[in-house]
Amino acid sequence: MINKKITFCATDKAMLDIWPHPKPASRFIPDEYKNLERFKNDNYHESTVKTCIPFLDSLTMGYIIPFDQDYLIDPVDDDFSVMPANHESSDFGFHNRSQLPEKWHKVTGENAGKFHNKWLIKTPPGYSCLFIKPMNRIETRFDVISGVVDTDVYINLINFPFILHKRDKQFIIKKGEPMVQVIPFKRESWKGWSGFYFEKLHNKTLKLVTSEFIDRYKKMFWKKKGYK
Repeated sequence: MINKKITFCATDKAMLDIWPHPKPASRFIPDEYKNLERFKNDNYHESTVKTCIPFLDSLTMGYIIPFDQDYLIDPVDDDFSVMPANHESSDFGFHNRSQLPEKWHKVTGENAGKFHNKWLIKTPPGYSCLFIKPMNRIETRFDVISGVVDTDVYINLINFPFILHKRDKQFIIKKGEPMVQVIPFKRESWKGWSGFYFEKLHNKTLKLVTSEFIDRYKKMFWKKKGYK
């Protein structure tokens, strides 16, 4: 496998030892997943999501940009305020509801927030990045809005709008918590088709998956992905 390189470049050299660095998403596996048993009560008929490789592949795909500092979120009526730990207002922004689809207004209130990213991102020619909320985690406080950026040519700060959900009381987002998941991908043209299913291939797959009880997908179909 040929290794491609994604570069995260800090915008302030003096903060290199203070800001938590972007790292492979595999370094941010949540405790609720780590602590989960593969089977309930050692019963092979009752597997948990810990045995699901597609779940783990999503959880560990790409890289995580963590929060650079603590942020105090304070809901106020139909709006909210944000106080970064360093008290710099330039570290945070808003999108007025007029910039958003009208159907969103009942969940966004007056504004959507915007996390200011501190890292420039560079990918090889022909490669872009998908930015999404960290996958397969229950996050009830806010939702980052997804976006795709052609990071091989757009070498500029990429900020992350979000919708606030927790509006009953103030809370703190802690420094080092996952902010956004970054998934680099190659830009390609695709053509879709739908029709009668692939009978022979499907039957072959069924025969394989019904021949063993444990880790069937991982043993027979899964391909390793690498994000270092």
